[in-house]
Amino acid sequence: MWQEYQKMRLAQEAAAVEALMPFFGYDYGIDYMRFSGRWWSNLDREYVVQLELPPTYPDAVPDTYIVAPSPLLDFHGRHMAFHGSSHDMHTWKTDRDGWVKICIVRPEDWSAEYSVVKVLRKALLWITAYESHTRSGRPVADYLL
Repeated sequence: MWQEYQKMRLAQEAAAVEALMPFFGYDYGIDYMRFSGRWWSNLDREYVVQLELPPTYPDAVPDTYIVAPSPLLDFHGRHMAFHGSSHDMHTWKTDRDGWVKICIVRPEDWSAEYSVVKVLRKALLWITAYESHTRSGRPVADYLL
């Protein structure tokens, strides 16, 4: 169950997403909150991103997924989930069939100073890097700082 300080933070996060990223919506309950939305890349491809806040948010990093397209294929035609937890591809071993779990920040580097908007923006940057990977074959990490 969310604590009072978390409820205040979640309300701020929802308002920021509504104002700055209106193509994302949210769903919440007594012990969960998720943000999801559709985004069209620079190559005019549609992606669906979902971010799930853990019960300990903002003290723990959210899980961030590319839900669609599915399967999300790498340069070699393999599902991106093939890479598991990979620094080169900025992915984690997924816990959802068909979804790719992307690395936004390592858990040990997470700070409550991060916001949902920042995490979602980093997910959109990951998509841009991913699309560069699909054209060049170079790792996603080569396109991210």
